[in-house]
Amino acid sequence: MIFTIAAVGVVAMVPTQGVAQMKKHPSVKMISGTPTGTWFPSAAAIAEMTNALYDGQPISVITGAGGVGNPAHTGAGKSGLGISYGPFLNLAQKGEQLYKTATPSLCAIGSAPPNLLHMIMDAKYSVDTLKNLKTTKTPIRIATGATGSTEQFVLGEILKQFGVSFKDIESWGGRADFMNTGGRVDAWNNRQVDLVNSVMQPPHSGWIEMMTTRKSHLISLPENVRTELNKQWGFLKLDIPGGMYPNEPKDVNTVGLAFVVYADTRAVSQDLIYDITKSWAEGKDRMVKAHAAHGKWEPSKMGGGLGIAPCDATARYYKERGWM
Repeated sequence: MIFTIAAVGVVAMVPTQGVAQMKKHPSVKMISGTPTGTWFPSAAAIAEMTNALYDGQPISVITGAGGVGNPAHTGAGKSGLGISYGPFLNLAQKGEQLYKTATPSLCAIGSAPPNLLHMIMDAKYSVDTLKNLKTTKTPIRIATGATGSTEQFVLGEILKQFGVSFKDIESWGGRADFMNTGGRVDAWNNRQVDLVNSVMQPPHSGWIEMMTTRKSHLISLPENVRTELNKQWGFLKLDIPGGMYPNEPKDVNTVGLAFVVYADTRAVSQDLIYDITKSWAEGKDRMVKAHAAHGKWEPSKMGGGLGIAPCDATARYYKERGWM
């Protein structure tokens, strides 16, 4: 509601003659992430800039489950725009593995800087705890993302590489809680869990605080696990630079993905897609205000790592700019 009110305020300042000439488009929902993450404020900024061109503010931003769940929500006809990751969009478009039905009408608008997997563990556990879980059957307490989130999916895949599942951990007396970002932070600060993971831009102030108030360490993934995540799901091999978090002087080997804004052409016209692409590409200052992660973002590279083909109108804009 806050963003809707702000957008209406922008329209109110446009001269009456300009309003009469503004475009119209049926209402469409844009599914993003939690309000405290990168996705929701980024989606809100994109919607605000695009809505300023239209009568009636057609784009409304809603929270979503995450990278896995958002394409399914769109495929079911509940949203027409969204944010996810390239590998999941590819599977959703085809209706493979994670998705029961295909959504061939999905197309990509652009990508932003990659979010990196962070895994924090209480210092009482060694850095090899996950690697040895199958043998030691340690009753570790885990807080990961909600069902349908990228966090829940990628941690499950990492455990699978070690021959372990969430159910195994529960059978050993441990626990796996599927929670939103705020819930995970609270559970960590209250010492209710031993391991938390998130996919986000470093450095994250909340995680700096978490690592300051409780002895802990970030987990580096073995190279073979990173290779399998890259091979099977398209995760990028990335590092969290040393010194970015307390008591972490060395680089942390992890994985990440660039988030992708996408559209469903059943619900969104190519005219609106073009305006979204243009507004986003030419609105870096506004995007940086929405989230600092866009400070590293180069609009000329927003066509990389999409996972699926760009929308026709998006491709047209890229060609006009000489980016394609």
